[in-house]
Amino acid sequence: MSKITLKIGAVSMSAFAMAGSVATSAIAAIAKSFPDTPISTVQLLGTLPGLGSLIITLIAGQMAMHISKKNLALLGIALVTAGGLIPAFWNNSMAGLLLCSIVLGMGVGFISTISPMVLTENFEGEERSSMMGANTAVTSMGSMLLTAGGGYLGAQNWRHIYWVFLLGIIIFLLTLFWLPNDKANIKADSRKAEKKESTWMILKNLNPYVYWIYLAVFILGIAYTAYAANLSLIVAAKHLGGTGMTSAINAFGTFVGIFAGLGFKYVRKLTKPNTLAAGFFLLVLTLGITYYFNNVIALAIAGALAAVTMVVIMPTATFMLSMLCQPQQIAIVMSIFAFVNGLSSAIAPKVISWLHVPAGAPSFVFAGVLAMVVVIALLVTHFEKKVESGSMLQDAPSSK
Repeated sequence: MSKITLKIGAVSMSAFAMAGSVATSAIAAIAKSFPDTPISTVQLLGTLPGLGSLIITLIAGQMAMHISKKNLALLGIALVTAGGLIPAFWNNSMAGLLLCSIVLGMGVGFISTISPMVLTENFEGEERSSMMGANTAVTSMGSMLLTAGGGYLGAQNWRHIYWVFLLGIIIFLLTLFWLPNDKANIKADSRKAEKKESTWMILKNLNPYVYWIYLAVFILGIAYTAYAANLSLIVAAKHLGGTGMTSAINAFGTFVGIFAGLGFKYVRKLTKPNTLAAGFFLLVLTLGITYYFNNVIALAIAGALAAVTMVVIMPTATFMLSMLCQPQQIAIVMSIFAFVNGLSSAIAPKVISWLHVPAGAPSFVFAGVLAMVVVIALLVTHFEKKVESGSMLQDAPSSK
């Protein structure tokens, strides 16, 4: 297998990492077809995939210790494809649509958890970092293709939006033929190996610095969601447009994010060893520009910076996690990472509400302060430099 086909096979599954958002563009049209169904129930089509994903991230790491990552990736792609395509045929039942949304989300859960494991297993050093950036670019590209393609197909009839998931057949074949098979980590022939690699033992022996990265990712989820959830309110408050303008800003950001992901290795050359801090500082800039400026061009630039923020932080976080843990810990570490990432985004509105932070501009200030605290903490402690130098590594857990 050539290096190029290996790279394509390793990242292709991530085209479905944002598949759960496809139906959100058709919520209004779907609601008209189900006039007796509360709008809040119809809106679950956009949120239930997140629930399904969270459920799977809790168990995917443990499954990867017994089942090959390639097979789990194929299972994830199959679930997304099935959950997405079935509504193209079976669409007269809201319960059926909601069930398919959960199935789709479960597939996304497998993909988001297994993807960083596959990259960690097949690539080393800076090549691993570059591939994680490329993986984020594929996620953005897939999101744009699914959203644009679904919007085009469903322009006249919302039921046709689901045909976009035919893309899953191509992704499944790319993964099937170009992603090398791997062996599960658990060895049933040795009680000592089983004890050493059990979930409890792995959690017990995790490098404590792993939890600092989880905390940073959790804060990112809160701060970034504050931006995404309140952007439309800011656009409206500044009298710059409505839903269409907000969508255009997001689309422009996604487009820029694709190229940023593909060029991630060059970003690292500029920001190393403070890449994670640079990503959070870009989020501060995103929030500041959106808060202070009152023109579309400035907000579009902020949208691009928001996309670059995710491109910089997510692959850097997974890269650093891979450096801080032992090979037998990768499955659990990445599973927890995917769970923390999904959980923080899901509960962000509630957290902000509990803290009595008003929607709109005040949420931007709150998120900016959070992000800036992370920047300062990372720079003052030289956290990233210590991780990359290996000074925070632990010895392999004892098998005694």
